[in-house]
Amino acid sequence: MALFRRNKETLNEQLLREAGLDPAQVLGDQQPLPPVPEPTPSVLATVGVPDGSRVPPKEWDTTAAVRAPGLAGDRAVFTTLPNGDLIVDEDAGDGDLSPLADAVERNVTPPYRAVATRQDGDLWAVGARRIMVARIPFPEGEKLELARRQGEHSELRVDGEPSNAPAPLELERLGEGAGEDFYAEAERIDGDLWEVKVTAL
Repeated sequence: MALFRRNKETLNEQLLREAGLDPAQVLGDQQPLPPVPEPTPSVLATVGVPDGSRVPPKEWDTTAAVRAPGLAGDRAVFTTLPNGDLIVDEDAGDGDLSPLADAVERNVTPPYRAVATRQDGDLWAVGARRIMVARIPFPEGEKLELARRQGEHSELRVDGEPSNAPAPLELERLGEGAGEDFYAEAERIDGDLWEVKVTAL
């Protein structure tokens, strides 16, 4: 895991913008890139999720095709936190993931999880789905499961194994938001930050 703080605009670009100048005209030695085509289902079907399984396009909240030069490898998986910071799950080298994040944020606001795969050269297909992020101070494990039935009997599992540890209050509160009986699942993003899914039973 790596934290990537986004800087959407360089200092030069900011100064040019504040001066009312178009950076593309001032730095006119760069030719504009041709427009990026809209992704097709066949392209998006190649986008996978972190566990390696395939997700059909309808599972994403948004998809895009975008040019992202300078990225290493053929795949990038990242989670964008509510404050806009990126947690990189799969390393794309030292390249800037901002073009991928900016592309999906035309339709989806953080927090979200995104998966991108290289299509051809600098052309990437990226899909993103909205997630719920919660701060849960729980030092153990990478995955928590909390089930409550009949409004009182709760069972906590940590990494798939039953646990006698007290259920995290934050996870209980989120579960109770779905109803008296619920199933709540949390996967650690980084530190005390967890992706949470809650289902009413």
